[in-house]
Parts: sequence; C-alpha cells; structure tokens
Amino acid sequence: MFEIRNARAEDQDSIRQIYISAVGPQRRFNEHWEQLIQAGGLLVAEMDDCIIGFGGIDVSATEQLKWLYLLPQRQGAGIGSQLLSRLESIGWEAGLNSIRLHSAPGAVEFYRRHGYKPVIKVHEIGHDHEGVEMVKSKVIDL
Repeated sequence: MFEIRNARAEDQDSIRQIYISAVGPQRRFNEHWEQLIQAGGLLVAEMDDCIIGFGGIDVSATEQLKWLYLLPQRQGAGIGSQLLSRLESIGWEAGLNSIRLHSAPGAVEFYRRHGYKPVIKVHEIGHDHEGVEMVKSKVIDL
C-alpha cells in the first residue's frame, strides 16, 4: 500500500532522482521545490518508506500543475490518478477555477481521462520543449 503526503525538505534527493529518471540528466531540477514544500504544494507518493512519485502545484502560476512523475514500475496502478486528485484539491481549495499544465506527449491521454483538454492554440503560452498545453475547469455543483 502507498500513501500520499506533503513533501519534506529531506525528500528532495528522492524527488530529484525520480525527476532525472523521467526527463533525463540534461534537464535541471527545480529550485522552486523548496518554496512549494513550504507552501504545501509538493506531494509525494510513498511505499515501504521509499518515495515512488511526486507532484506539484503552484496556485499562483500561469500553469499551476508543475510536475507529476512516478517511477516507471509504479505507473498504471492508480497512484498518479490519486496524486493528481490531491493536487487538484489543493488548487480548487485555493480558489482556482481552472488548472493548467504542460503535458509530456506520452501523458496526454492520462490527463484527457481526468478531464483535461488541450488549450486553444491562440491561448498557448509556448514552451522550449515538446508537449501539449492542457486545462481543466472546475465543476461547480449547483
């Protein structure tokens, strides 16, 4: 069984290793992690005292969902979906009406299954790497 919890400063090495395994060593890790840890916007999935994935949300950014990565051998078991749900809850509770992200090409279908849609071309921010800008609007119960 796994648990999802707020990341702590001492988790950064494990987070960095997962990040490098997903994007490669050529991409720098993000110094923004420390700020998100302090703000409660960086979560980890942990199993048997090992971090197996992480995700982050910055509710003040233009693209709020920053990361969602799992170790490859842990993908497909619902852990990513639960991490995403928790990150979205943080965003909705902070008052966001939509959550925007930049998806890696291989993750587009994952995000589509969770209600995200591609951003209309004229509203794209643009990136220096391959991917698809996506957005999900908050469902308001009446």
